[in-house]
Amino acid sequence: MSKNEFEQLIEKHGTDIYRFCYHLTGCRDDADDLYQDTMCKAYEIRIRIKTPDDDLKLEKERNYCLGIAVRLYKNSYRKKVNRKEESLDNGQEEYDERFASGVVTGEALEAEERQARVRKSIRELPLKQRTVIYLFYFSELSIKDIGALLRIPTGTVKSRLNKAKSALKNELEDVWYE
Repeated sequence: MSKNEFEQLIEKHGTDIYRFCYHLTGCRDDADDLYQDTMCKAYEIRIRIKTPDDDLKLEKERNYCLGIAVRLYKNSYRKKVNRKEESLDNGQEEYDERFASGVVTGEALEAEERQARVRKSIRELPLKQRTVIYLFYFSELSIKDIGALLRIPTGTVKSRLNKAKSALKNELEDVWYE
């Protein structure tokens, strides 16, 4: 991958990669760090990123960067768990920003609370399940692409996805059926 192609990748998919980093970390500061580390690592190894010359080239390179983000996050996550550190950011700052500017209806508040509960439930999933959920639903990758990205069999991806969906269903049943 040339420098120009790398710049095109950032222009076209930089926002998607950042959004994935944010979903994975759940915190803007951590997402900034993960995104920067991901892009630096991708730039370092851009010579090794080989994709065939076709229309999906940037899409495949985006998936490669998502894989880098997952591996970097796993490494930092393991270090945090080993040190037993917990993030104090619960998203309250963003919540306050959204509602500080205007009048909030009851429906909007309920919808925001429901979304916050879903995000919290996803963040509480084990890392392996959470990663598959984000890649499948938020990054819209196929099961085959997730398997290739995480270097695991597609059956394992399906299993993790089903376990995560089952856990979320049990956790969030009361949110949707009140």
